[in-house]
Amino acid sequence: MSLVDTNWLEKNLSNVKVIDASWHMPQTKRDGYQEYYKEHLPNAIFFDLDKNSKIDTDLPHMLTDLKSWGGIMGSMGLENSDEIVIYDNSDVISSCRFWYNLIYFGHDPQLVHVLDGGFKKWKTENKITSNTIVTIKKSNYKASENKILVKNKKEIDE
Repeated sequence: MSLVDTNWLEKNLSNVKVIDASWHMPQTKRDGYQEYYKEHLPNAIFFDLDKNSKIDTDLPHMLTDLKSWGGIMGSMGLENSDEIVIYDNSDVISSCRFWYNLIYFGHDPQLVHVLDGGFKKWKTENKITSNTIVTIKKSNYKASENKILVKNKKEIDE
């Protein structure tokens, strides 16, 4: 996984797409989107893990299908060539789940990073935050599957 530090991101904010992928366990009674809405990194876009996972299963946060993923990324205005930095404000490090989804669905791993220390470290260092919601221009994201990254039970047993 490619980690970037807060100083690097601060210097490169205008050159990358920043994604807040905060998700919280239900018992915490925290809402990732509401927290993002109140305060986030400048130019950040919110990724909702609940809404953007497979919907026809009772298992939480399963990978969605290829067509849906392309639509999700397009609705977020992401391009295949974008350099992306993901962060979260969560105790379960939900940014890594979005990182995995991006890699699985074909985004160049060299262009996908996780912010070391996340939002907590950013805030501790008194770096600038925002409550401005970014206007998104939809894109035509082309997803592909890196199926080698997923194994079923039979493959694991073998």
